[in-house]
Amino acid sequence: MPQLPVIIPIIVTGLLVGSALRSANRGISKRKLGGASVLSGVLNGVEAYAVNLLMPQPTTTFFRAGATATFTVPTALRQNSELVFYVSSIVVGILIPLVIVGIALLYSRRGQGGGEEEELQESDIEK
Repeated sequence: MPQLPVIIPIIVTGLLVGSALRSANRGISKRKLGGASVLSGVLNGVEAYAVNLLMPQPTTTFFRAGATATFTVPTALRQNSELVFYVSSIVVGILIPLVIVGIALLYSRRGQGGGEEEELQESDIEK
């Protein structure tokens, strides 16, 4: 099974943050963040499907005393792992923008609080 794709959620997160920085209020609404996260998850699921189509069916070849045997993963097992792969790709695609923007918001709020304390202390020293 191929690795989970993560490039699309990172691109969507970059576009989301870039659009927030271009706007006058420099904020991200919950609706915009949720929409971008869902879009990212859907696009990540589509990418996972395309990657899975391009990957050949997993086979294992055994060599033993001049004889060769090829083992193909049963269809039911393969379909179950594909379903898990698609669902996990969608979940990862939704969570990456939420986590990145959430950490950025927490960091910016913490930075704003620290900056105000420093300004107050500097103004007290000047007096």
